[in-house]
Amino acid sequence: MRLSEYKYRNYKFLGCSEGGVHTAMALPQYKLMFDVGVGHTRLTDFQRLLLTHGHLDHSSGLAYYVSQRALRRLEPPDIYCPPELADPLKRIFDIWAEIEGFEAGYKLHPVNYDDYYKLQGNVYFKAIRSIHRVPSNGYTILEKTRKLKEEFQDLPGHEIASLKQKRDDLFYDHENPIITFSGDTQIEFVLQNELVRRSKILFLECTYVDEKRPVERAREWGHIHLFEIAEHAEAFKDVEHLFLIHFSPRYRQEVVIQQIKEVLPEWLAQKTTPFLYSRDIRNIQPAKR
Repeated sequence: MRLSEYKYRNYKFLGCSEGGVHTAMALPQYKLMFDVGVGHTRLTDFQRLLLTHGHLDHSSGLAYYVSQRALRRLEPPDIYCPPELADPLKRIFDIWAEIEGFEAGYKLHPVNYDDYYKLQGNVYFKAIRSIHRVPSNGYTILEKTRKLKEEFQDLPGHEIASLKQKRDDLFYDHENPIITFSGDTQIEFVLQNELVRRSKILFLECTYVDEKRPVERAREWGHIHLFEIAEHAEAFKDVEHLFLIHFSPRYRQEVVIQQIKEVLPEWLAQKTTPFLYSRDIRNIQPAKR
């Protein structure tokens, strides 16, 4: 199977996503991937796995991923997952060790939703609860910086330096969300989370795109419909680029592309890319503002 590759600005995304079949998305810059719904040799290069939930189209490649890294004598992977998933996954890995006759190393981390996990420098990721039929969460990669509070910004440098010796409330933590990956969820994942809405790049599931599968059906199964994205278009005004993923395999690619053009407001459609199956590398240009 050939993975799709897309480039946007300085980021490259490698993976595949088809609803009910497989979803896996690697971000080489940070040596991580979101979900592993397929066993693919190229995906075993990434040491961090951020798992959104346990449905097999998002997790079926886990055993292969861990085993292949062990066979290649790579560092045991760090696997992050919803906390409810940790014990079942450990039992599964124990069974696979029994089947294979050797125990592949891995480090399992049930996420804490109040924590920030460091990637490099001032770049972190954070898990955000999502709304699906099983325990699930998305992930946001963000930059954390310390900024001077507005009331002190007009002071000369020497006064600020002096105040720093006397008090610790001059600065505040600023979060700049770079990339969010939703996993499977209802639209409230976007509507209820400011970090998601402010992300420069948002990977958002969009399982259904036409009236043959209504919004009610999408919500019943814990998914998002293209009609909901159109209805709540203003929620995406600060997103620089929207990648839609997880389309139902019932749709031909040309149908997905046409529906995005027809259903979404023009300004939103211009900055939306469907992450389609088995595409060559595509360079995505920022939408004109």
